[in-house]
Amino acid sequence: MFRFKSLSLLALFLSLFAFSAQAQTSPYSVEVKVDVTDVNAAQAREKAMRSAYRQAFETVLKKLVSAQDAAMLSAMTDDQMVNFIQEVGIVSEKASDVRYIATLQVTINKAVLNAYLREKEIQTAVADKSKIVIIPIYREFEADRPLLWEQNNLWMQAWLNQPMADSLYEIEAIPQTAVSKAEISAEQAQAYDAAALQEVALNNNANDVYVADAFFDGIEGLKITLTSLKSDRAAEVILVRGDRNNPQVLLATGVEQVRQHIGNKIKNANLAQSRMQTTLPVLYNFDKLADWVKVEKLIKSIPYTKNLQVDAMGNGKVQFRVDMVGTDDRIWNAFRNKGLNLKQYDNFYLLEY
Repeated sequence: MFRFKSLSLLALFLSLFAFSAQAQTSPYSVEVKVDVTDVNAAQAREKAMRSAYRQAFETVLKKLVSAQDAAMLSAMTDDQMVNFIQEVGIVSEKASDVRYIATLQVTINKAVLNAYLREKEIQTAVADKSKIVIIPIYREFEADRPLLWEQNNLWMQAWLNQPMADSLYEIEAIPQTAVSKAEISAEQAQAYDAAALQEVALNNNANDVYVADAFFDGIEGLKITLTSLKSDRAAEVILVRGDRNNPQVLLATGVEQVRQHIGNKIKNANLAQSRMQTTLPVLYNFDKLADWVKVEKLIKSIPYTKNLQVDAMGNGKVQFRVDMVGTDDRIWNAFRNKGLNLKQYDNFYLLEY
């Protein structure tokens, strides 16, 4: 049974460090801002830390589990939540006699959190490291000619000014290279040129490519039409309300909403696949026990592996069952990516390595 350990805030304060670039890019690491006033600086800082832990914990949960499960888990007390904190990095901080202001990088302990979710039988979005390329075409007004590579494409600039961070999924604008400019134009993107979009996907090793067609919608904000390579022309519309007289803020908000929309779609698809479970009976022939130890580690390192149970072993053979989640294609590809191959027979699979 998962048990919370009693951790003091003082112990976590002692773990504060200057944050690293590696921590910043982890999906389990979240940058949070706190501004707390209390009777003295020490109490203000303690309250700020509790707030930072909660913000980070809830942000990571939203990436991994359904909205309903995230809301349920967020009902934990501060003392329970502190058990999931691995590190706290100070980006910047200021303090007075009664106030504490800081930007902190809070890292959630991945192993502890995932163990807790497994025990509670909470489905998680088993993450493919999805890479999504955005082609941001821009028109000031709907009737205007679309812009893509031009310097006055404010929509592209908004994407370039907001690098991706703290996500399970990489959702970034098409790179500004000669190759990119040669493979697709604004007109091709707007017309859903499938061949050009496929070329973008291949050259960028992307899981999908989205055309994000944005223009100012009257005086009420920004209208963004999303069409992806995998959607077969099915369009989705995002309306971003805001002041078009402040286009930088409005377009930056649009970038965040597009990323959130696509990220939620990927998470929901992964959650749906995590509910598809199968058990594979497998036979593996090995020359040395060390070979089996290595193969077992490889299988357990696949994110879709839930459990591996050895049924019998001897004479250079091991018979085992492995519980997996996801579609057959996803599981097969995951095995192949580890250098493993499954051959199906009547009632079992033969594993080759």
